[in-house]
Order: sequence, then structure tokens, then C-alpha cells
Amino acid sequence: MRTITAAAAAALLAMPFLPVLPGPTSAASAASAEVGPPMGWSSRTLGCSVSEQSVRQAADALAPLTPLGYRYVIIDDCWLAPQRSGAALAPDPARFPGGVAALAAYVHGKGLKLGLSLSAGTKACAGGGPGSYRSEAADAAQVKAWGVDYVKYDWCSVPTADFPGQNVQQIAQALYPPMRQALGTDVTFAMNNEDGSTVPWLWGKDAGATTWRTNVYNRPIADSYATMVDIWEFNQLRAEYAGPGSWADPDLVQAGRGGMTETEYRTQFTLWAMGAAPLILQADPAKAPASVVANPKVIAVDQDRLGAHGRFVTTDGWYHVLSKPLDNGDRAIALFNESDRAATISTRLGGYRHRVEELWSGAVSATTGELSAQVPAHAALLYRVGKGGEEAPPLVTFEADPPAFLGDDRPTVLEPGVPGEIVTRVTNTGGTARLRSVEVTAQAPQGWRIEARTPARTGGLAAGDTFTVTWAVTPPATPGTHELTFRQGGQSATAVVTVAKAPGPGRMYLSDLAWTSAKNHFGPVEKDASNGERAAGDGRPLTIEGVRYAKGLGAHAPAEIEYYTAGRCSAVEFQAGIDDEVGQAGSAGFEVWADGGRVAYSGLLTGAMPARKVTAPVEGARFVRLVATNGGDNATSDHADFADATITCE
Repeated sequence: MRTITAAAAAALLAMPFLPVLPGPTSAASAASAEVGPPMGWSSRTLGCSVSEQSVRQAADALAPLTPLGYRYVIIDDCWLAPQRSGAALAPDPARFPGGVAALAAYVHGKGLKLGLSLSAGTKACAGGGPGSYRSEAADAAQVKAWGVDYVKYDWCSVPTADFPGQNVQQIAQALYPPMRQALGTDVTFAMNNEDGSTVPWLWGKDAGATTWRTNVYNRPIADSYATMVDIWEFNQLRAEYAGPGSWADPDLVQAGRGGMTETEYRTQFTLWAMGAAPLILQADPAKAPASVVANPKVIAVDQDRLGAHGRFVTTDGWYHVLSKPLDNGDRAIALFNESDRAATISTRLGGYRHRVEELWSGAVSATTGELSAQVPAHAALLYRVGKGGEEAPPLVTFEADPPAFLGDDRPTVLEPGVPGEIVTRVTNTGGTARLRSVEVTAQAPQGWRIEARTPARTGGLAAGDTFTVTWAVTPPATPGTHELTFRQGGQSATAVVTVAKAPGPGRMYLSDLAWTSAKNHFGPVEKDASNGERAAGDGRPLTIEGVRYAKGLGAHAPAEIEYYTAGRCSAVEFQAGIDDEVGQAGSAGFEVWADGGRVAYSGLLTGAMPARKVTAPVEGARFVRLVATNGGDNATSDHADFADATITCE
């Protein structure tokens, strides 16, 4: 299960949870800003390779997306010359030889708007160049004269010594309003003081900020699922402060950069839309997948005139239901499965007939009050819910290989050549009519055998009824993770299955066995070598306090290495220690987990300590995990060796 900080968990539990009720319809409650949160593209990925030509190319690529609301072409740092020209800002002559005014004219000619970054401090954040400290009025007048429509105001090189006795929040509250006032309300003002200690959500609206950053990371968003979810979580904690014209900004949209799957990119886009967040692309607009960033119905949720920030209906740390009222009285509902395995998420909508449209697939159905769907791992489904749906078919919940319990995040494991069971379930959740002629079919990779052990067809399902099919599944000798697809009435459901062979009888080295999963802080886990932090095979001999070990696992904490043991093994043993290659630096704790419980712990070990033997009983466990924690400090030098690691099985 994913772990969140104690502070974040307490804050989530303290937040008001919303019933999923019809949206407001009165004229007063429908009032909203004329323009939704900003949409566009940022040059951040280009860094200091940004140039006049690359910005023009980005504008060319973004222009086809203007009908969807994408407007801003934002130059994020590295555009300034190192010094002012007299007292005036100047663009870098090598990167922007034509000047900003000409570039703005080009961008405007495409039907777009130009944005620039400035700094509230004495220097720009990157690329050199002056900040706008004590030059706010002049700099604002200059960029407006160039035709700039958007200013991202950064928090870099702030001279805190000039503000004796004031904390960071007070300093920020002194520095940001003057620039906002100087720019005027016709320029979008993105307050980018991402240092959480400035708490911009408490005062950004009063300062006139169009957007204000919500995370507590003093660094940009990374193109990874875990980081994206962390930042979204912090953004949700600021929901009460956001609203029309003053939007919570959890940072840039990552779709197209390559660090996440398309499912995860859709999840980010869904969560950002539910939070009425700015939709600013970081990838080259030509490479941002249209299937993610160009869905007009999802964008409409983000840009809805009511400007509401979606709130939690329910959440338990892994499975989330969010609700957002929309201007026409409908409601957007997101079902987000944060976990590593598909799970069914449900919520009550109210006691009348609802029209339900899933905005990513376009499927329309009707329900008398319950919304339920099997949501793939790391996925978010987004629904628009309103009254009606008289012509729509009943909502169907189609599940493949549902977990035995909520919180089970491991794929089902099957052994090569050994038949196992997979279950599918079809439920008439909507209950608005009887389902007729229900049939489930299966599709598997080449070499697999799938046969229905129970009937795969039934004549019909009454409201609330469930049809279950049990399938005999036999995988070939192909280790790894595979997908099995099941179909019913135009819907599909996917079972993610791991093929793994449990160890045979006897005592053997874990480095000679295949693990089912491995997570490592830097680089891959190494077999019979230390962790080299980069590519596979770049490690050195495992060495702890001068003792070399021919066998073992080299990790960099925090790390987890999991093996499928099928309840056939009894003990794990290893010598735990920090590898000599980091000297006396580094610290880690070594743990062994049998299924869901920790069965052994080494205590804290540092680079100045000899190896410590760890023995762990694992009788009856289906899975065994070796875990290295980072010792409670940073992870810079935590080369954690599981030397001479063995497992004994029957």
C-alpha cells in the first residue's frame, strides 16, 4: 500500500468530504469567471537550449490546439541577457536575436499569446540575467510594451537579508503584489513561489495571482507517476483556496515526455481537470499525444465556467472518488485507482435516473444511483453525470480477476504449464433495464490456454444481478508480466498476470533466482555485484568491511526485491551491510517481509560497521521481499548489500 506522510494523511482526513449530489443550478451559484485556467506550452524541457527558433516551432505546433483552449507559449528562463541594457531588460542576443517584440508578434499571428518568466529576486532562476527586485514597475512596463501576455514570476535569488525580522511568507507577500499591480489585470500572472514556506494558497487570490503553485517541492515536477501523485495529493489539500480567476497550480502536464505510460498521463490530465488546474504542456506540442491532451470533453471539465476545484467524496490512500460541480448542473466524477492492481471503485450518485458518460471512452449509460467500474492500476476514469439517460443502456460493471481484498496490489501469479483460475464478473449496476444475452470471451497471448470452466453465456441479468465466469488459464514457460483481455458487450477488462516459477527444494542463492519485481533508488539491482547506480552490470564485487562475497544482491536504498515462493520455503539468510565502495558514508536498514508482515530487521547499519547476519522465517509465505530502507536520512551513499543471500525451500 502506498504510504503518505502523517501530516498529509491527517490533513486529508480533516478535509470535508462531499456527497455526490446534483450540481447547483441557481444563477448566483452559476456565476464564474469568463476564462478558465490557462492552457498552453512551456519551454522548461528545453532549458537553456531554448531559442527564438524553437519557440516559433512550438507556436506552430501548438496553433492547431487553439480551438481546444491552448493559448500560451511560455518561455521559462534562459531568455534574458546576462546584464541589463542601461536599466532595461534585454533578451539574450544569441538565443533571441530578433527580440521579444518580434517574437510576440509572430506568436500573436498564430492566434496565441506569449509568456515570459521573471524573478522576484535579484537574478533569474536559470541562464543568468537580472531579476526584477526593485525594478517591478519598469520591468512590467517593458514586457507589456513587447506584447507579453503572461508572466511567470519565480522565486529565485531573493535577498532575504533586506527584510530583517520577516519570515519567507511575509517577504513573498511584499514582493509579489507590486509586480501584479504593475502588470495590470490584462496580463496573466502566474505566481511561481513553489517553496511551500511561502504558503501562496493563503494569500495568492488577495494578491491578484491568476495561478499560484501548490506543491511543497522546491523543484519542478518530475516525469514519473509517483512524483505526479504526490504533487496531486498536495494540490488537493489546497482545494478550499482555489476558485475562478485564482487557480491552484500543481505544475506542468507531462504527457509526451516518455517517463509514464499513456494510462498514467491520462490520469494526470484527469486529476488536473478535476482540480481546474492550468493545462500547460511540457513536452513539444508536436509530441504530446492527442489521445491525452486533445480530448475536448475532458478539457471542458477543466475549463468549466463554474471554476470549482473537485473535492474528495471518499479516499483511503489508494482508491479515490472525486466530485466536481459543473456550470450546467451536471457533475464530473473521477474514479482514481492509485494502486498497482486493477480494483473496482464505486460511489452512490443519488436516488434517481442518471445519464453517465465516461469521457475518455465516450461510453454512455444510465444508472438509478450507483456508479461502479473496475479501474486499471494507476488509472483514472472520468465521468460526466446528469439527470436523464432514458435512451441509454444500463451501466455495466465488468471485472476481470478482481483482487481477493482491497489493498491487494500484486498481480495474480501463475506457474508455467500449471493451470490456474481467473474469474470475470458482469454486474447490471445501472439497474435501469434487464441485460440480455450476456456473453464473455477471452483473448490471450500466443501459447496460452484459456478455457471457460463455467458457462460463459447467460440469457440475461436483472437489476443488480452478477454473472460470474471461472476460467482455466495455463501459461507457457514465458516468465514476466502479461495481459489477458476479456470482452463483453463492447466493453473490455484486462487481467494482469505474472508468470513465475517458485524455487525448487533445497538451499539456493537468491541471486540465482528470478525475482517477480525489483525497485531500486539508483540504477537496477545487481546480481553478485554491488550497485553501480546506472546501467545493468556496472557494479563491483560485493565488499563489506574488507570481506568480499562472490554471491548476493547489490541495491541502493530505498530498495525492494520480491520473490514468488508459493508457500514452499522456510528461511532466508544473508549478510547485511553497506558496501565499502562508499567508504564510511551511507546507512540503511535491512528487512525481510513474508507476504504482508515484517519477519526480520537488521537494525541500522552504516558504512563504518561490519556485516550483520540476518535470518528470517518465511514459512507459508507466497511472496518474500527483501527491503533496504535509507536509514532515515538522505539516500546519497546507501549502497546496500544483501551478501550471501540464500533461501531454503521444501
